[in-house]
Amino acid sequence: MFAVTIFLAAAALIVVAAVMGIVSLRKLDRSTRAKALTWTATAIMAAFTVLAGLFISGYALADPGGSEGIALVTSWTVPLAALAALAWLRPSWALPALTALTALLVVAGIWFAVDSASWRTFENANGPVRAVAVLVVAFPAAVLGLKRTAVAGWLLLALGLGPIGFSALGSLAGVVSLSAMSVIPLITGLLYLGAARMTRTTVSTDHLRAAPA
Repeated sequence: MFAVTIFLAAAALIVVAAVMGIVSLRKLDRSTRAKALTWTATAIMAAFTVLAGLFISGYALADPGGSEGIALVTSWTVPLAALAALAWLRPSWALPALTALTALLVVAGIWFAVDSASWRTFENANGPVRAVAVLVVAFPAAVLGLKRTAVAGWLLLALGLGPIGFSALGSLAGVVSLSAMSVIPLITGLLYLGAARMTRTTVSTDHLRAAPA
């Protein structure tokens, strides 16, 4: 999965470069460029979520399989869909919820660093819980980015760096699966922050132009 994620990350950067190149050639204004960058980042995160979701679901349906496997798939797909819907329909409600969940994942990374043996035992029995949790929070955060670009960028940056950074301090066990889930959210977060910066620059420029001489 990690090798696939690295390939997807490289492909994502190529897509972003291509989109921004086309936008630049068309000589569109900064606001339009920011929107193009935001939607491109969201599409990349959505595509990654689908691919990672299929990968995780495939493993769950193969082992343990049956009703237990379906229950495992449901246990993360339903919260992911609910949070994504909340981020789209009620971004003001989704923001504190996603912020709290992001903080919990960072705390889990710290906890793993302190007591990595217990976490390894737990994840050996239940699967890569932290990695799946990152995906469950990251996609709704990306949806939130269509409404609140800057804050979603910071949330995705925290999701991409926090859990894996603290976890690696305790043990490298499980870091591969966690890093596989963290790369694309990290890239998406950086793209959102870039888009937000473009928007702020456009607003500042417009204010200067509108100011009386």
